[in-house]
Amino acid sequence: MKLSLTLKLTLAFIFTSLIGIMLVGVIARYVTAYEFDRLLRERTNSQLLLTAKAYYQEKKSWVGFDEVARRQAASQPQQPPPLPGGNNPPRNNPNQQQPPPPGDGNAPPVVIVDRNGVAVTNGGQYRLGDRVPDSVIMQQGSAIELNNEVIGTVVYLATVERDPREQEYLARTNRTLIYATLIAAVIALFVGVFLARVLTKPLRDLTLAIRAMQSGELKQEVRVRSNDEVGELVGAFNKMSADLAHLSQLREQMTADIAHDLRSPLTVISGYLEILRDGSLEPSPERFDLMFKEAQRLQNLIEDLRTLSLADAGELKLYLAQHSSAELLRSVALGYEPLAKQKGVELKVDVDENLPTVSIDHGRMMQVVGNLVSNALRYTPQGGVITLKATRERGGVQWTIEDSGVGIPPEKLANIFDRFYRADASRQDGGSGLGLAIVKSIVEAHRGTIRAMSEVGRGTMMMIQLPA
Repeated sequence: MKLSLTLKLTLAFIFTSLIGIMLVGVIARYVTAYEFDRLLRERTNSQLLLTAKAYYQEKKSWVGFDEVARRQAASQPQQPPPLPGGNNPPRNNPNQQQPPPPGDGNAPPVVIVDRNGVAVTNGGQYRLGDRVPDSVIMQQGSAIELNNEVIGTVVYLATVERDPREQEYLARTNRTLIYATLIAAVIALFVGVFLARVLTKPLRDLTLAIRAMQSGELKQEVRVRSNDEVGELVGAFNKMSADLAHLSQLREQMTADIAHDLRSPLTVISGYLEILRDGSLEPSPERFDLMFKEAQRLQNLIEDLRTLSLADAGELKLYLAQHSSAELLRSVALGYEPLAKQKGVELKVDVDENLPTVSIDHGRMMQVVGNLVSNALRYTPQGGVITLKATRERGGVQWTIEDSGVGIPPEKLANIFDRFYRADASRQDGGSGLGLAIVKSIVEAHRGTIRAMSEVGRGTMMMIQLPA
């Protein structure tokens, strides 16, 4: 039989509560009887205790007290004490046998010992001068105090006999404990059901949300009801759901972008080939050159997709070696200098002296910096400046590519490393929208980070942090 989590929690709470309630009831019953009997013993021997205190206060010793205790026991009848708080009539029995004097083999079931546990009166099986065991004193004794000083202990050696009214009092007390236990059990039942439903409510909500996700509705949000582990689970689920919905949207967009970017060059190539096959146009170097460029564009797109897939799978091979940051940045600047002059943009290299070398794949990082410089040239107007910097930062090296271009709006800056994302969707410059995604993947494969800062109208700064 399958039990729900709510039922399991309810049963566990009820079982635990019942065990605790029963233990408390048993202990309370035992302690009540024990303390009641102790009260009876203390009241029965109250005169003896008063005599003992007065004797010790006068004599400063227990010497001779056994005779005083014997005379007192012989002169007074023994009767059970009255019920606590009650004005009970005397329960003297005229025919009740008086206790015999100590020493005749029928000593009273109480003995007084001094500080060292030595009997100073006859009682039970103990005689004057006997050593009473510490365990007996601790379990059955009550301290005798005088001026906040323990002067001895009265040890009760027999179980007190209760009269019918005392028995009835204890019976009523026990019934009260039983009723209280039953009431507590019923309360525990309702509290257990309530708490189980409250504790499992987030889990039920999660189950419904997961079933909705299974039906295709990826965007789900469950209310966070607490700050405990369950609340953390709900928060993690909400983030996962949002990420999955976002990734699904990106996947759909990426599929559409890939299809569009693959279709465009293929359409151009197939169109020209069809026209050439039909003889509608004469072959010319210009037409072949156009088809070659479209084929090259298609090849670049496929290579970019392959690079990203390898990076996602953690299989992007890197050939690491120690390289100088200054040499790499200067090499990239030298390669793009003709294009920069053509566009009227100044390329500058600013590198700190004595920078440590970095462990990188030279070809891949040339691709990274080249891609960033190419983007900067694309959006930097004539007369602008692009600066390549290398500085020591936080135990590593930071490369910075800074331009004085048009900048990126804040609402678009967070998405520039997404695949197929174009900050200016209206531009048709032949870019695939994968360049910055590839840059980010390569940098992270080097255990580095990349971030962007931009201000509209003032330019953009790309910062790559690499471990030294």
